[in-house]
Amino acid sequence: MKEWAAVGAGGAAGAVARYLIGRWLQEPGGFPFGTLAVNLTGAFVLSALIAAAPFRGAWKAGIQTGFLGSFTTFSALGTELAGMIPEGRWGEAAIYAAVSLAGGLIAGTAGFRFGERGVAA
Repeated sequence: MKEWAAVGAGGAAGAVARYLIGRWLQEPGGFPFGTLAVNLTGAFVLSALIAAAPFRGAWKAGIQTGFLGSFTTFSALGTELAGMIPEGRWGEAAIYAAVSLAGGLIAGTAGFRFGERGVAA
């Protein structure tokens, strides 16, 4: 399969997965748990896959760039933070930003360690 087709197929699947998780976890006007969940999960999984290197070529492009690239969303994070500010939700925005950044770093680090152990096993 061509890499661009794999990216497209993975991207479609990742976008649908993100949409469904967002619908499941998100309450209108509430804390953006859906975006937080997909971003932290995506950071862990992508890091684990990179460390373990189980895929190459079209599979790698489809899963890493396609699925995980569309599953995670920095643009939604920024938009949700920007929407909280005019509503006076400064504290909530600060917590969301801090948990997203620190949580992403922790999830990514844990993913790398998990992936490296999988290769050594």
